[in-house]
Amino acid sequence: MEAAERVSVLDVVTPVRVTDVSAQVKTSKKKTLLVAVAVLFVFGVFSCFISVFGVPQPLQGILPGPYLALIGAEDPSRSALTLSNGQQTSAGGSLEAQAAAAEEALKRRNALSVNQVVGEVKPQVLFNNKRDDYNSFLPMEKISFQRAAINQFFTFLTTATPDDVGFSDCVFQSPNYFYVRGVSVKPTSQRSFLERVKSVSSDFRTPPLPENAPATDITAFGLFNVNNVNKAAVTTFVNVKDVAEEIKAFKSIAAANKVTIGGFDKPSVEEFGVYKRFTYQVSTTADFPELQSMMAALDASPVRIGVTKAELKLVKRTLSTAMTLVMFVAP
Repeated sequence: MEAAERVSVLDVVTPVRVTDVSAQVKTSKKKTLLVAVAVLFVFGVFSCFISVFGVPQPLQGILPGPYLALIGAEDPSRSALTLSNGQQTSAGGSLEAQAAAAEEALKRRNALSVNQVVGEVKPQVLFNNKRDDYNSFLPMEKISFQRAAINQFFTFLTTATPDDVGFSDCVFQSPNYFYVRGVSVKPTSQRSFLERVKSVSSDFRTPPLPENAPATDITAFGLFNVNNVNKAAVTTFVNVKDVAEEIKAFKSIAAANKVTIGGFDKPSVEEFGVYKRFTYQVSTTADFPELQSMMAALDASPVRIGVTKAELKLVKRTLSTAMTLVMFVAP
């Protein structure tokens, strides 16, 4: 009976499964290695992304600095912090270092001789700029040029115009534009005058004449060649309290040459920062020889008034001249 019971018990007992410990350890190691490789791959991709595109804003200030330096990435928040610290601290701050360098440079500069400073600056670079273009002139240089230009043009007309040539219109406008229209008694005088004007002009032009125009008609315009101008003839602005005296001086020059001028009552005033431009529209009925003498006297005088335009018209045998005068005024 006991033997039979033992056999029965053995039959109903569940078989025990034996686990292979070494195989399980190997499987665990493989899984760990795969996880590590996956993590390294993701980390590498993440590092490449950051090095190329920079640290995303949600991660700024979180990633360690040595790691960012290793992969060559920059954290804007850390850069700003570094700059801020440099501005606020005195130990190696960027502003402090710049200030120290600037102070040292100033000490070296103060130790230089005048000759060394001039040699470094090379002033010839500045003074080699001739500023030959009228638009580049300083205000008072323009006044000097205007006076010389109209004096030279009027002097040319006086000396180059034949006796049998008369003008109905003559305009001169700064810097050197001119227009003349008139008539001559003889065709030879016409040709002679036009040749003389052409010889002292650039961009000289004579418009085509109508078929019925007389052979002695004169019409020409262009750019008059102005030479040997002393741009430093007048150099100082007119003080605002001296405007009336400057006009009085101009009128005295005109009166000395038998020229009476009117129209100084209401100037046009324009603001140009530190100075103002006073513009006067004046007129006179003086003859041309008197006008030419007045322009020559003005050019030789210290009066700081320029002539930007003169328009002469012959009206009923009377010469009428309208002029635009300019004065630069400072406080």
